[in-house]
Amino acid sequence: MTSKLFALSRPYWPSIPPPVPTSKSKAGFLMWYQTFVLIIALCAIYSNLPIYGYVLNPGLLPKFIFFGIFFLITPLLVINYRYLIAYLASPFVLWATVFLALNLIHLFGFSTGHNVGEAFLVDNQMVARHSLILTRAQYILFTIFLGFAFYTSTRPAYLYIFVFLAALLPCSVILDFAQPGLLYPIDTSGAVLGRAAAMFINPTMAGEAMLNVFLLGCAVIKFKYRAPIFILVGAAILMTFSRSSIIAWVLLWPILIFSKILPKFALFIIAVAIGISLFLLGSFENYLHTREEFDGALGNILSRLDFFSNFKLNDDSSEERADVIRAGWDLFLQNPIFGAGAGATRFWSHRGSTHNQLLLLAAEYGILGIALWIWLLGILWHGKFFKDRGLQFAIVFLFAFMSMFTHQMFDSASYWLATFALVSVGKNLSHVVSFRALTRDPIDQEKIVI
Repeated sequence: MTSKLFALSRPYWPSIPPPVPTSKSKAGFLMWYQTFVLIIALCAIYSNLPIYGYVLNPGLLPKFIFFGIFFLITPLLVINYRYLIAYLASPFVLWATVFLALNLIHLFGFSTGHNVGEAFLVDNQMVARHSLILTRAQYILFTIFLGFAFYTSTRPAYLYIFVFLAALLPCSVILDFAQPGLLYPIDTSGAVLGRAAAMFINPTMAGEAMLNVFLLGCAVIKFKYRAPIFILVGAAILMTFSRSSIIAWVLLWPILIFSKILPKFALFIIAVAIGISLFLLGSFENYLHTREEFDGALGNILSRLDFFSNFKLNDDSSEERADVIRAGWDLFLQNPIFGAGAGATRFWSHRGSTHNQLLLLAAEYGILGIALWIWLLGILWHGKFFKDRGLQFAIVFLFAFMSMFTHQMFDSASYWLATFALVSVGKNLSHVVSFRALTRDPIDQEKIVI
């Protein structure tokens, strides 16, 4: 079954029909409009603007921003309609369509108030669960439309937004650590006192987003600037105290160095940085004790730091994760074929969901959920967005690794879905690499190799 899924994940690039003759000025305007739309969309998604805006102003619902982006993308669907059939035949769209259909089947197949194995659903009337599934379906549908904009883009100017975000996000997280309450109220729901998250509110999501942005940004970031930016990302991730993100950042160093994405001397830099960090760990803990605003969360922060010195998981968060992982596995064993239903792990008797994306898919969708995860893994591996296969491997590794520690990839963490779409259907535009070249004549689409 796995081999068939990987076969379905191979990129399908049907020949794109030649462009309809148009004036040079009109073609240039359309290309710049598409670039503008993608910059707006990526900036909003990877800075978590929909949710952050809602936190600051509850009247600004996240769907308003997503609807606005969809409105901007709509003209691209009309203009590039000739490419639509080829795009709909791509493995990523097929995967997204199957996932969307599966959620809709679960949505209309529920009965009100029932047991899921031994965990009785808290939401007896299924209202909140229906809302969650509808939201998940909308995220998937939105990603399909966003992917079409990636698929039809013929110039890489929009990718330079990742250079901006690769600097903005880490600086915002560091600022949030230095000045808690400046970017959002400290008592915001979902925020963790003492753990910086900036616009993401959730520290783990902040770490994930920064790693995604850096890897995608490597498509346009010059070689000599990659190591310094990655160090900045690491410093910001440390401020989140997210163990999964910190470990992922450390593991990405040898992967990127071996793949020649980062210079060899970067290995020496990271060794020195890790050595200094361990040496100053005690001083850093003393510094945390001086932060009066961290008094209520100091125990949790110190236990996370202790993990890197004694490798013991004895804090409340680790115990909660262990409990829900066991519960998720038991739920899968009770419903191995079709799963307990979409959203089941959000409305059971436990405090949180599975904190594991693969386990969530298995528990909620059964074997089909596991198949969807493997299929997506293959699609990402066969993507043609990156020129360097090392970056392709890095993004696949990040997806697989972080799947073990997060369960939001197909829900509120919309940057993951955007990454999946871009890496899966985005074209390698390395034939236009300098920003100066972007201001010249529009690219001749007949010369682009798909």
